[in-house]
Amino acid sequence: MIPFLRYLQRSSLFRVCISNYALVDLCHPNLNNVMKKISIITISAIGVSLMVTSCGKNTSGFPQVDTLPATYDFENVNYSGQTTRIGMLEEMVVYMKTANTTGVTIDATTLKNMFSNTGSPFANPDYNISGKQLKNKFFSLDVATVEAYMDSIALASTSAVAGSNGTAGVVVSTTSPSKKYLLGANGMHYQEIIEKSIMGAVFYYQAVETYLSESGIGSSVDNTTVIPGEGTAMQHHWDEAFGYLGVPVDFPANTVGTKYWGKYSSTVTAHINSNTILMDEFKRGRKAINSNNHSTKNGSAILIKATWEKLSAAMAIHYINEGLDNFSDDAIRCHVLSEGIGFVKALKYNSGRIITLSEMDTVLGYIGNNLYTVSSANLQLAKDMISSIYGLDDVKDVL
Repeated sequence: MIPFLRYLQRSSLFRVCISNYALVDLCHPNLNNVMKKISIITISAIGVSLMVTSCGKNTSGFPQVDTLPATYDFENVNYSGQTTRIGMLEEMVVYMKTANTTGVTIDATTLKNMFSNTGSPFANPDYNISGKQLKNKFFSLDVATVEAYMDSIALASTSAVAGSNGTAGVVVSTTSPSKKYLLGANGMHYQEIIEKSIMGAVFYYQAVETYLSESGIGSSVDNTTVIPGEGTAMQHHWDEAFGYLGVPVDFPANTVGTKYWGKYSSTVTAHINSNTILMDEFKRGRKAINSNNHSTKNGSAILIKATWEKLSAAMAIHYINEGLDNFSDDAIRCHVLSEGIGFVKALKYNSGRIITLSEMDTVLGYIGNNLYTVSSANLQLAKDMISSIYGLDDVKDVL
């Protein structure tokens, strides 16, 4: 049996994927898209037996792909909480962007109130009375860190002089003067770091670690009792994960209104096929839950997590490339590298991630704590390390 398992592990058509809650279907149509580091686990060590069955074949000889709906159109779907939190972040970003003009200051308390939905801070009154907030969904151990970033951007906004190495302030692009950004004394564009922190530690973290986890969609979760407008507990958790992707129900055919992760997926999908994989697997998994097909559901969850992680890695490389391409322009280089830092840090929020925390620290160390003094050689090292870990060497220069 073991040699056969090793053969399956190397096969381009199949991967044996063992999640923390179940074996997944070997015939799952997209399993060949799972990235490296999905390994064979010694069956006796976990007390689980594996039975390999033949897959249905079509005339091409490949596994038969189940028919998916054209859109994410199922009964009893509700992810309004996710839509609300995405809207809250949008308002926070609009507020932070005002400080990209010298003389406009922003208040850290206001930002923190928006973070915790305290004191009716939003222009949209529905957000104020929603009972939702970003702070209580944020990865708890990093709340103090993101709130410190809010203090930093507020302090930087009090600067009345142009920013430069060692001096906070607005920096204007030398190649595109319409672009100007409030940077800290270390060149960090805290607006971008705060935005990406919330994308990572709320949207991504909640999707992959809460809703697509054992506690969210595992075998013990109720998939029988239907709440009108919301579905079963398992259906609802799956839908909530989908809501954090920030895409329309007919994505990727329609990209109008894509936000945050969905928008960034469209940036790199030509190279990693993220749009199609994410949308197909969200639809496939929801359909599987509807019919109690848990092996297919589990396979879709694994693929969503792996593809979402790869998307974050690809975006980190994308912004490092922009930093290299605009290396002599302080404003643009610091702006895009701040985005890249945010995407590297977001990788942390998937416990099944490929990259280790030590490797993340090495990548962030190459970029450094002062974006005014970063070297192009070190940026290349950071890019190459991410690319090697995620199997992106073939596309790293075009991401």
